[in-house]
Amino acid sequence: MRLKQGRLAAFLGIVLLGAGISAPLFAQVERSAVVVESLGFEESEGGGSIRLRTSGSFGSFTCTVPPPGSRDLVIDIPGATTQLPSHLDLKNPVVPGASIEARPGGGVGVRVRLSSEQVTLQGIEQTGRGLLLRFARTASQGNSEYRIGVGDKLEIAVFGHEDLAKIVEVRSDGTINYPLIGDIRVTGMTVGEIDAEITRVLGKDYLVDPQVSVDVREYQSQWVTIIGEVHTPGKYVLKRNMRVIDLLAEAGGVTKEAGSQILITRRNADGAPRQIVLDRSRLMSQDNEEVNVVLQHSDILAVGERDLFYIRGEVARPGPYQFESGLTILRAISYAGGFTQFANRKQVDILRPGGNGVQKKLTVNLKAIEEGKKEDLPLVPGDSVIVPRRIF
Repeated sequence: MRLKQGRLAAFLGIVLLGAGISAPLFAQVERSAVVVESLGFEESEGGGSIRLRTSGSFGSFTCTVPPPGSRDLVIDIPGATTQLPSHLDLKNPVVPGASIEARPGGGVGVRVRLSSEQVTLQGIEQTGRGLLLRFARTASQGNSEYRIGVGDKLEIAVFGHEDLAKIVEVRSDGTINYPLIGDIRVTGMTVGEIDAEITRVLGKDYLVDPQVSVDVREYQSQWVTIIGEVHTPGKYVLKRNMRVIDLLAEAGGVTKEAGSQILITRRNADGAPRQIVLDRSRLMSQDNEEVNVVLQHSDILAVGERDLFYIRGEVARPGPYQFESGLTILRAISYAGGFTQFANRKQVDILRPGGNGVQKKLTVNLKAIEEGKKEDLPLVPGDSVIVPRRIF
């Protein structure tokens, strides 16, 4: 089928949305030499897109949509060349990895194989310098399950068949080698998915109702970093379903100087950082699911120093105090042992840190707050509360 360049995206967008398509889709125009330069993932709400960038425009390609139960979407670009490595970690849960292969049957060309289980290809567009493929997560797609990467070691066993008990390492091309089956591509898959695939192949060709178990023996492909007020800061291997509390425990817990906040720096698919602020005190509560988040590859956790506030003047115990969430000025005064007999409760000053080192001054009538005539004033970290002496 021959299509003009401008109508290619519209044609494929309609065809790919059809149900149950498993046959190759073809787009043929004039061939031109091209180099596949890069492959990257861009996250979006509900899915994302793969951008395959080339040195220039090209005339023909083949996109094979996976049938139900298959993982790999395959793109063939005849006449193309590339210097990309054989395996690319795309660092996302939607389309976690890609393999770069030579086209089968000889001749010049590049085959790109994308791991696409639990996502739907919504459309493909040919641009002046490559291809843009849009994906959407299916309802069952999850982000928290650990996905196998290069270097991980798997322990595989089959009940009643001791000769099939093996510990295998994921090779640089994303595959493992297993008896009877041979090479299996596992990068980007969960342990459950690998279990199901081995069970399917063994049951189809070799064994009757095989009982397979797969577990991760060693985690090596993904990591997280923790810094700041913990006893053993550093880089740690990311384990399956690892959460904030798990990492804090591996780092020996927080020091006595730790503050109330934990900052997670996480990179989006485009490389831009975003930050998640957690309240450390809530991690110790029973209702901590919202803050005890599942960690992702390359997360950086920073446990900051404790936040302080200061009280000076006519209180029993002036000095610095540890800031707590929800602290008010009346509670702060109670921490300092209350007022002296000479305190001026009607004109208590608060010096609050502001931008560019400039302090903001607030004057508060604490006597009115004590009498219920005014609301208690919340404090923020770094506030200095100054209780002046009363003039007789």
